[in-house]
Amino acid sequence: MKILIADFDLFKKIGGGQTFYRQIIEKNPHLEFYYLINQENTNNPRPKNANPIPYQPIYEINDLNYYLNVNPPRWTYRSFTLASNIANSVKGYEFDVVDAPDYEQYTLFLRPALEYHGVKCNKVALSLHGKISTTLRMDWFGSNEVNIPLDLEEKMQFKTADIRYGISKSYLQEWRELVNVKSHYFNPLHFIDLPKPQPLKNIDKKANLYFIGRTEKRKGADIFVNLVWWLSPHNYSEATIIGPHSYSEFGQSSQDLLQEMINKRLVNIEIQSSKPRKELKQIFAQPAIIFLPSRYDTLNLLALESLFSGCPTAIGSGAGVCQFLEENFPQLPWIKIDVENTYECLPKLADVLENYQEYREKLNQALIDIDTSTNDPNLTEIYQADSNVEKDTALELKQWYLQLIDYWQHRPENKNIIKNNATKLMQKVVRPTVSKLKNKATNYAENNRASQLIKSPFLASQYHKVFTLSEQTELEIEKKLQQVWNFVETVEPEAKGIKGKIQSAFRIDRVRVWREIARLERMRNNDLVAATYLLRSMRTLGYDKFNELPYVLKILEEKGFKSEAKATEVMFKDINQQTENALDFLNTTYTNLLKYDREEYEIIDDRRDKNSYKVSVIVSLYNAAPKLPLFLWVLAQQTLAKTGDMEVILMDSGSPDEEYQVFLALADELKLPIVYFRSHQRETIQKAWNRAILEVRSHYITFLGVDETIIPECLEVLAEELDKDEETDWVIAHSLVTEVDLQGNHFQDIMLYNRANYDQNLEYLETCYLSLVGGLYRKNIHDRYGYYDPTYRGAGDTEFKNRVLPHIKTKMVNRVLGLFWNYPDARTTQSPMAEVEDIRAWYLHRSLGGVKYAFANKNPDVVEEFLYHALAYRKSYCGHISSDIEYAYNLCQFLAEIKPTSPLLQFKPSIEQLLTAYRQLDWLENTETFTATKTLWKTRQLAKNTEDLHRKIALKLGNGNFNPNYDIFHDNRHEQHANLWKTELSLINR
Repeated sequence: MKILIADFDLFKKIGGGQTFYRQIIEKNPHLEFYYLINQENTNNPRPKNANPIPYQPIYEINDLNYYLNVNPPRWTYRSFTLASNIANSVKGYEFDVVDAPDYEQYTLFLRPALEYHGVKCNKVALSLHGKISTTLRMDWFGSNEVNIPLDLEEKMQFKTADIRYGISKSYLQEWRELVNVKSHYFNPLHFIDLPKPQPLKNIDKKANLYFIGRTEKRKGADIFVNLVWWLSPHNYSEATIIGPHSYSEFGQSSQDLLQEMINKRLVNIEIQSSKPRKELKQIFAQPAIIFLPSRYDTLNLLALESLFSGCPTAIGSGAGVCQFLEENFPQLPWIKIDVENTYECLPKLADVLENYQEYREKLNQALIDIDTSTNDPNLTEIYQADSNVEKDTALELKQWYLQLIDYWQHRPENKNIIKNNATKLMQKVVRPTVSKLKNKATNYAENNRASQLIKSPFLASQYHKVFTLSEQTELEIEKKLQQVWNFVETVEPEAKGIKGKIQSAFRIDRVRVWREIARLERMRNNDLVAATYLLRSMRTLGYDKFNELPYVLKILEEKGFKSEAKATEVMFKDINQQTENALDFLNTTYTNLLKYDREEYEIIDDRRDKNSYKVSVIVSLYNAAPKLPLFLWVLAQQTLAKTGDMEVILMDSGSPDEEYQVFLALADELKLPIVYFRSHQRETIQKAWNRAILEVRSHYITFLGVDETIIPECLEVLAEELDKDEETDWVIAHSLVTEVDLQGNHFQDIMLYNRANYDQNLEYLETCYLSLVGGLYRKNIHDRYGYYDPTYRGAGDTEFKNRVLPHIKTKMVNRVLGLFWNYPDARTTQSPMAEVEDIRAWYLHRSLGGVKYAFANKNPDVVEEFLYHALAYRKSYCGHISSDIEYAYNLCQFLAEIKPTSPLLQFKPSIEQLLTAYRQLDWLENTETFTATKTLWKTRQLAKNTEDLHRKIALKLGNGNFNPNYDIFHDNRHEQHANLWKTELSLINR
């Protein structure tokens, strides 16, 4: 039997498909195989039954550039070209079977191409390895959208083959659900050489962790990174990713993305290139666990090589090899990674690492008497199966081929060579270059620090265009509001190009735009949103320039923000008394919250078995039932939970959901010391926390929501830090924010709260430096300095930190221990409510009165040192250097009071001048055409000169490391609460 394998360089390439074909050639010496060589040397060693045929292409896809017809569609041209070139290369041959892989699509036209070129062939077999459309859709750089032409092409070639066969039952079933045409199962035991278990070397060493395979997303290299992060570094030696990378059309690689993930988790994982089989065998013989966490894989032969070598192997549930192992070798131990819940395998992985030799010995014992025979059809039997082609599809494809080959035969060959070459040059060089330049220009117009200068001359004309729009109807008001939003950010889909970017997303004269949004929102009865923008305008300018305070106070009172109304009045009613009134407000708040009384409950279900624990985890519940099982299961993996040193307090604030039923279903299974409290009615999260604080039986506490978690060692590591230093009250690690799906599965990283170079006073500049997720503090903070303010709905943790910070000592632990699961639903803090509450939670603490509250009992040296921070610091979620000129000015004012001789007061005049300029840039006194440009230019020059001056002053004072960056738009006034609160445009979206 003569078989043409319609693939290339089988004894040179190392891909999965080529490996499969090499193996079937070697395992079937009675069959005569032919294949094409393009880059492979004719003298390469190969079996006697492997016959290379030189590839002789004469067709080019550009030959069809000027073919115009409805059918065949243009997306078939590549398959036509490849099929024709393959057929041309084998002219004069006769084959019993032509076997082609489904990861290419030229089988579409292989039959008519062979027929046209006079090649005799009895059957065309399609070897099922995996759809390229699935690979592309699941890759890092792919789209979740179905590629309809590619999907259709794959289905058509599936139907036109005489025989279809595959080595994965799960993949065959996948095709069976798509196309009801028979396929054959080719058992891998017919062709794979299963290795023998190898004796374990370096028996006393800890196991290494390896991901091996291509690093495209479907293979799960990112799952490996997450699992390594969650495993204790004390239980393994090294972690390594081995394999080739995938690339985007713009050159970004999967290695870049994986390295970024690794960096955000501060884990030690090395990324290495592919290794030959000999080196992989050496890895299998060492203490190691091989990770193959595939989200989608037709089989994964490497899993069999690793496992049968006697090496513990963890396999993703998306790999077809899982079904193969379960059906053929149910006695073999291996670790399944459920790709829909990757946390589930953590206890098993930890157990294998802690008992490695025992587990490996168990695996090797199971391999001793294993039976690898099979009665499934062999390759010859599959090739001899009856033809089962879908004739209508085959006939349509033949007609398409004849149309294309007819055009090719009669094309105006070589007559348009200059035009063709010009076209090629345009497609390959000119268009990509122009596209790149356009993208750069667009990005520059949107993001570059100089972009606002480019935009500024257009501001006045845009004002005239938008502010004069009619607002007679509700629809007109919505349309106008959308246009005004466009001043702040590019919100219109059509405003994507250079012109659109230049005429939108202005970051100057912001107060005018905010006030216009407020006016329109008032017309739509969105009074709280309107009041939020007006309050923001007052904060930005430093006073109530437009006498809008009465309206803001009225709305805040009406909407239940009475304390915020009082704080706003303190801030803006009498600027001359602001400092004294603010300090009095803060001191009164401190005194009022020193005590908190226990209250009654609707439900108390206490499953705790001790009177004392090391750590308490307080969890507030409201509409949390769907997320609670995963949260509790993951929390139960804490090492302190394993030792019985952690208690969990669930605080149900009158939730309408079924959290208690979920708790009852899970409590016995989890075996956690846990207590469930439920209040009679809905309460704020801070009130729930206060209730829980009174119920804890430990010295250390932390707080989590069901969309937040911590890695297993977190509480043990943080508690150890508090144990070591009795003067430290609060410890905090780094925290990672991720996007997850509704089931909690990792989708992508969003950002890292990187608290390197920690100083607890940075909390006054950015509220995330001291946090609860990945943090732990002493319960007696509440005994000494008070409780949470129960009147807050979202910003109570910020206010508590600012209130107690002057009295406590905090410390940063340099590990990423906290994790945010951003589910696809709205978060409480992403609303105008949070900005309104921040007026007393944060902004009051940033006033001069707040500075006095924070530093009144501190040494002036602390204030001097922190002044440098205020002028040049990094927000925990950013990489660039920011400034906080307003806070720096308030620090200078305070420093002038407590240490009038401080040399750092040399900064004060220029800081005040720059603050005035920044405020003037946010409200232009007139809107003539070039006013914005002139003002912005002057402010930029002033910022640059001030930056240079401050470097010189710092250098003269002996601080050579001071390196400010007075980029206007990296000052805190542009980085905090500068976003839009977009309300529903119901008529536009109807």
